[in-house]
Amino acid sequence: MILPTPAASQETESEQEETPLYYRISFARLEELEPPRDAVTLLAARRPLAAPSRVQADHELDNPQALLEEIADFAAGEEDFIHSNLPVQEIIFRTLLLRRNEPMALKDLRQELTERWSAPDRPINLTLKSLRLILDGDHYYGFAQEEGAAE
Repeated sequence: MILPTPAASQETESEQEETPLYYRISFARLEELEPPRDAVTLLAARRPLAAPSRVQADHELDNPQALLEEIADFAAGEEDFIHSNLPVQEIIFRTLLLRRNEPMALKDLRQELTERWSAPDRPINLTLKSLRLILDGDHYYGFAQEEGAAE
């Protein structure tokens, strides 16, 4: 049996004491990245096969919020929209898409990753601190902390 070290215990306690942090995808942050990212392009690449907008060419699409809603509506039934072989940030991105980009607590994102998408051949073991570093250091998906989100 492995006992947690005092440092590990302190990290867990300090993580639980902090004010909850919430994250979402920010279209504005995508535009601020270097180089800037186009939200429509990013979302269009993740449309499920059943999405009605698939009949349109990507250059005809212009509303990222409409694409987000469409993805949430049509990807929920797709078995492989999220799977454990995806990179951690992609799993988070797709999770937020399925939840219509509602702000999600950091602890809930961690739980989703470590309990739902972790697999024996690909374990995902992240502390809240390491997940926060991943999200705050993102330069691709537009993850942003959401101020004043409530559960």
